[in-house]
Amino acid sequence: MFGAPSFAEGLAGSYLAGRQASLDGRPNASVQYFSKVVAQDSDNIMALEELILAQGALGRFEQALPAAQAFTNQGANGQWANLVVIANAAKSQNYRALSRLLKEQGGIVHPLIDDLIEAWALVGSADYQAAISKLKALSEQNQERGLANYHLALIYKVSGDYEAADDCFDALSKDGAQVTRRTILIRLESLMQGGQFDQAGTIFDRFFNKQSDPELDRLKDDIAAKRSPKLLMMETAEDGLAEVFFAVAQILNQEQKDKYSLFHAQLAHFLSVKYTRAMLLSAEILVAMRQYDLAIEAYRAISPVSVLFPLAELGRADALHDSVKTEAAIEVLRGLSHSHEELVPAHQALGNLLHSQERYGEAVMAYTAALDLLNPTMKSAWRLFYARGMANERMGDWPAAEQDFRQALALQPEHPQVLNYLGYSLVEKRQKLDEALAMIQTAVDKQPESGYIVDSLGWVFYRLGRFEEALPHLEKAAEVMPIDPIVNDHLGDVFWKVGRKREAVFQWRRALSFDPEETDQKRILRKLEVGLERVLEEEAEALLSRANQDG
Repeated sequence: MFGAPSFAEGLAGSYLAGRQASLDGRPNASVQYFSKVVAQDSDNIMALEELILAQGALGRFEQALPAAQAFTNQGANGQWANLVVIANAAKSQNYRALSRLLKEQGGIVHPLIDDLIEAWALVGSADYQAAISKLKALSEQNQERGLANYHLALIYKVSGDYEAADDCFDALSKDGAQVTRRTILIRLESLMQGGQFDQAGTIFDRFFNKQSDPELDRLKDDIAAKRSPKLLMMETAEDGLAEVFFAVAQILNQEQKDKYSLFHAQLAHFLSVKYTRAMLLSAEILVAMRQYDLAIEAYRAISPVSVLFPLAELGRADALHDSVKTEAAIEVLRGLSHSHEELVPAHQALGNLLHSQERYGEAVMAYTAALDLLNPTMKSAWRLFYARGMANERMGDWPAAEQDFRQALALQPEHPQVLNYLGYSLVEKRQKLDEALAMIQTAVDKQPESGYIVDSLGWVFYRLGRFEEALPHLEKAAEVMPIDPIVNDHLGDVFWKVGRKREAVFQWRRALSFDPEETDQKRILRKLEVGLERVLEEEAEALLSRANQDG
């Protein structure tokens, strides 16, 4: 722990503003304020450390180096300053300096991580045997076995011992370690470098037999043509160190998406710019921190030729939408659905966003484009039929909506959300009320604590004229969803029907206070003015008048 900070005259405000920016997760602002402090008070250890962390969170490790050196030159030992020095030493391939720092500090992050950093520093110095010996010793510790063996395989690969690398990769699978797509791809890369194309083909078919994307398609072609890949995922000590820091970022990210996990993800990408997944993780963390402009910039940095480009564009669209740039988000999704026209999630995301903007006709077109790419009997297609059904219902095409809902139920029988939406819609249209009651009752049995579904059950009893049976369900719905205008309005109607008119008026006024849609608001105001019976009479007269006009 450092003591309380001391400040040159007039800098306390900048320091406090920087601390608040740091707590808020605003690294750009943190850099601005702490740079001002450090510019006038270069010995301020706490300001230096905050500046280093903020610069790292932005991926500016070269710019952070002067602050890190100033920090360590004062005899201070801090994780962030040490990591910045390590990053710059590795980037310039000055591994002797890196190893010296590790020995001087006696510990940087965590004993396991420190050992992995040291092993890759030895690789950077071309002392492969020492690195291998270190990781072999580490792998004998049961709790460290999986990660140590993985990095041992990577080091064998980088050293050119492809046979030993494959033995380690094989042992990982047999030990039950989690084998990721990246692990498999690096193993295939190693086999191909070693000329073992038949073995590579066998492993490819085992894991990716029915999968297809640009990255896998290129790899499959390379294996068939017996040529090594041109761009290697794991080639240098910097690549290996990036793998270490990305693993740390993932672990931290599981606990909390903040500047610490972001620092490590950015560090991984700084060391290996081809490590696109690290950039993707950085963008996702920035979204979680509500740093949307920085996230958008990070997503945009991912190349269109990358296999992760579609994920990046989906993330960029979400970030744009979250930052209230909805039209820009829609354009991103339109572009993705055109450039990757066979990508179902692109059309689905576009449909969802258009639906949220009440552009139901366009949403239907997007959902239809997604469904056209799928086998309509696939169980997973139910979500698209359900989404399109809701859009069709909202734009007034009930026959199409009902067909979609029933198709969704055919694929996902007794799904409570679909049963509720279809059942409630039938009730509102006063169609097939007995079937609607059965649907909603099943939905309630599946999700008895869902306020929306319980409200629907009460409402179907109301439509059937069974007001006493409707009341307890609508009262429960109002308890579960006390600020929903529709639920409160429904409870008011049933109170009126059972003769509890004062309570009905209270519920209608309560519903008005929760900002109902304009049509519902006008209807509630009319009920407060003339009572429910007169409103129902007026609606029946209007319906009869329209029927007469239609001939």
